Amino acid sequence: MVQDHRVEQDRGAGQPVEADAPRETPGARADLEMRAERLPAGHPSSPFHDDGSRKPPPPDLTELELPLPDEPGFHDQDSTTRVEPLTSAEYAERVREIQDKLDRALAEGESTEYQYTVDPDHEVWTDSRRALHDEIVNDLYERAENVPNEHEAIMAGGPTGAGKSTVLGNYADIDRSRFLTIDPDDIKKELAQRSMVPKIEGLSPMEASSLVHEESSHIAKLLAQHAYAEGKNVIWDITMSRKSSTEQRIGDMRAAGYTRIEGILVDIPPKVSEARAAARHIVGQRDYDMGKGEGGRFVPPEPIRAQADPTWGSINRKNFEEVKHLFDAWSVYDNSTDGRPPVLIDSSEMRRRLDDKRS
Repeated sequence: MVQDHRVEQDRGAGQPVEADAPRETPGARADLEMRAERLPAGHPSSPFHDDGSRKPPPPDLTELELPLPDEPGFHDQDSTTRVEPLTSAEYAERVREIQDKLDRALAEGESTEYQYTVDPDHEVWTDSRRALHDEIVNDLYERAENVPNEHEAIMAGGPTGAGKSTVLGNYADIDRSRFLTIDPDDIKKELAQRSMVPKIEGLSPMEASSLVHEESSHIAKLLAQHAYAEGKNVIWDITMSRKSSTEQRIGDMRAAGYTRIEGILVDIPPKVSEARAAARHIVGQRDYDMGKGEGGRFVPPEPIRAQADPTWGSINRKNFEEVKHLFDAWSVYDNSTDGRPPVLIDSSEMRRRLDDKRS
């Protein structure tokens, strides 16, 4: 059981820690709402870039039907089970509405690392919240009780909507039952299912899941530490949007005695990532409206567009290329075309065979 907690800092003699309720945050709501309505150019919710130029319109979603082409059962769906897509204009309006509400919530300190921490750096969680973290970690670990402790790991990277699960399960010859998967996005779903995502009027729990971004990352690290202590085989399912954090994870696993770490990147361009993120959001919301699930996870388009790289297509691919020498084996799949299976375009094994031919 996970019980290694840091000691909370004293708030003063005779002042108990209010662990079961979020702390009040300063600021006048009316003033914040006024500022939210007058966002400057360059703000994520503004239709203009920093230089005053208009941002490109969101992708045309009128041709997107669900489930997605890279998901099981796509070709088996009849017209009565498919989702009526929103028009581009309708979805753009919905995106603006969601972003405005999230911007306001963040400005008012409603993200959980502000509500449920007790130190100035917002890193020490309240007793009640840490108990819930332990519960989530233990539940996830128990689900992987049959995973062997062989000190093997896979780091699966790629942009939002790349289809990492599809590649790992069907194309990369990975027996996923032999690994504990650590995915911060899955942990967001756990938090939503346990009613731990702050409630924002008009948003589903997963639409508001950016308010638990730091908390889900914290829980993922706790789960990883638990697995590392026993050498349990793990899959890290991440975007690899930051080189430093990717290198840090590899270093932590090496320090914990992991003898084989394989890297797998599933690559798609930002435009495809944006369209698939929007489609999955719409699907999740349709299910939510029908009483199923916790809603569609909302990924703002601007951060996805910011992942573009002039040389490699995406920053995710660029980072992978710069760290792949740290893996014992690596491979890159292109999954950018809907309706076509992912294609293995490069790997350490392909490079080895080529070198053998040349020698």
